[in-house]
Amino acid sequence: MYDIMKQAEEKLVQVGTDLTISVVVFVLSIVLLTIITYIILTIKNSKKPIEERKSNIAIFLISVFTGWAITTLVFVYRMVMIGLQRLSQ
Repeated sequence: MYDIMKQAEEKLVQVGTDLTISVVVFVLSIVLLTIITYIILTIKNSKKPIEERKSNIAIFLISVFTGWAITTLVFVYRMVMIGLQRLSQ
């Protein structure tokens, strides 16, 4: 039993080490896209009349959701393409 637990722990550490870069890139891309979207929406919002403007919190939430959605779509597309490439080999 101890041997199985040790093997599982070693595999968990190996998977964590292998996927650390992907997780860091994923989080950084979400943050970067959120910042870019927030800047663009803030500029567009400032050009609107006062009655039609959105609050900064609404713009921030829209930016976070947009950054997360775009990043997730790119990573899912990447994983699907890797899977299809391995299946075709």
